[in-house]
Amino acid sequence: MTPLAATTPTGDTTATHTGPSPAELFDQHPDLTEYICHWSRRVGCIYVETPKVACTTIKRVLQSAELGPVGSSELPEDVHDRATSPLLSPGHDPDGFVSALTDTGGFCFGFVRNPYGRALSCWLDKMVANEVERARLAPLLGLDPDRPPGLDAFLAAVADQPEVERDPHWATQTYLLNPHGIRYAFIGRFEHFRAEFARVCAHLGIEAHAGDLPATWHATDASAKVRSHVGEREAMLIRRIYEADFRNFGYGWGSSLI
Repeated sequence: MTPLAATTPTGDTTATHTGPSPAELFDQHPDLTEYICHWSRRVGCIYVETPKVACTTIKRVLQSAELGPVGSSELPEDVHDRATSPLLSPGHDPDGFVSALTDTGGFCFGFVRNPYGRALSCWLDKMVANEVERARLAPLLGLDPDRPPGLDAFLAAVADQPEVERDPHWATQTYLLNPHGIRYAFIGRFEHFRAEFARVCAHLGIEAHAGDLPATWHATDASAKVRSHVGEREAMLIRRIYEADFRNFGYGWGSSLI
């Protein structure tokens, strides 16, 4: 995933607005709100992404639906590049975005994931498997970019980092989604992604763009992966970092079943 970018599909983030700004509603830095909010006027929805929670699949489907059947050749090469995405960011039209976000008849949705699985997936993907991403992200935590940190070292560094300074990949889902401040029409679970995103697509009338949805990481036995990597110290750190997510999204504190 590329770094946060405040640019919009038009390259213009200077549109004026009145009333509370999108970032004020989400209670987070404007660059973050610009990056994680994907607005489709054509489909009539706002998707608020949580990195490491099937966001690549969701964005690709929404981008395809936004462009329509004749625009498939225009799909961006990098699904995460906001500058080329056909989906609008809040800065494209702040007033219009806020109106769509606060419309009780609108459809704003997101997906969440068990914090144990999400934290482990982040470490495996961004710190172990991908040298380019590790070189970019490890210094943000004071870690050596030339060697993969242990899971405990990674989590300890995240725990010491203030929430507002955390990269979206390891920020709490509560901070990203602000479920107490934003009225969501639907918050799905990664653990049931295929069925629940299919329901979202059916509701929005974009099933044709979803195709055969991929199996999730959970289908490869997330519980076994957590058991093999997460010991007592790692579990304690995950509960400490993501306490708000366990409480706000109803995930159990134990890691034996996820």
